[in-house]
Amino acid sequence: MSGYAYLLLCCDGSCYCGSTNDLIRRLAEHRAGRVRYTRPRLPVLLVWYEQCPTLDQARQRECSLKNGRTRRKKTDLMIRTFPRERLAPFA
Repeated sequence: MSGYAYLLLCCDGSCYCGSTNDLIRRLAEHRAGRVRYTRPRLPVLLVWYEQCPTLDQARQRECSLKNGRTRRKKTDLMIRTFPRERLAPFA
């Protein structure tokens, strides 16, 4: 089963990084306030995602994005260069 690693931009300017096997369902959970971190930071906007062959690989990708000293620079670059048209189905 495939998985997704994703980044959300919260209204306070923070980024949330997660992984899931159903991106549409997970976004609905975030937008409905069912996720503890993003609930007080609504609204959230999907700004980047990557489809992975398995959920385990998506979780590994999530962990790699959360680690490292240059994490914020790396994620900012990923967000800036991600094709906006790929986000349309999830708006």
